[in-house]
Amino acid sequence: MPQRIIFEDSLITLTAEHVVSGDLACPIKEIVETRIRGGTAIEEKIFLSLIAFFAVGIAVVGLILSDLGELALGLGLAGVTTAIIFQKAQLVLTTANAKIVLVRHRDATYVRKLRNLIDDAAEASRSGGDQ
Repeated sequence: MPQRIIFEDSLITLTAEHVVSGDLACPIKEIVETRIRGGTAIEEKIFLSLIAFFAVGIAVVGLILSDLGELALGLGLAGVTTAIIFQKAQLVLTTANAKIVLVRHRDATYVRKLRNLIDDAAEASRSGGDQ
């Protein structure tokens, strides 16, 4: 009997029994915890973009004034905020045996959606197993 698909796209397939991403497959019943590492939401990206913009301004002023400290501060701050903006979010599944990075994606909202779907499927699996 085929499994009912809860969610499916090019990266992940989620059924009531399994979550599959590429070559990785994990039974829902074995998932103990789901976590998200890294990633930034769109609101955070907008805020960090403003900081990066102002940091570039600081670097330009440092360049014009020949102030190497101000130039380094501006470039460093712009570099760090840009790195944070482009950081990928990771969805990590914890089972009794291992931690699995299921998916890496630039859109933290997408990763949160996947986590919520997997958590709901795991909760339904545990509830169904207790009855």
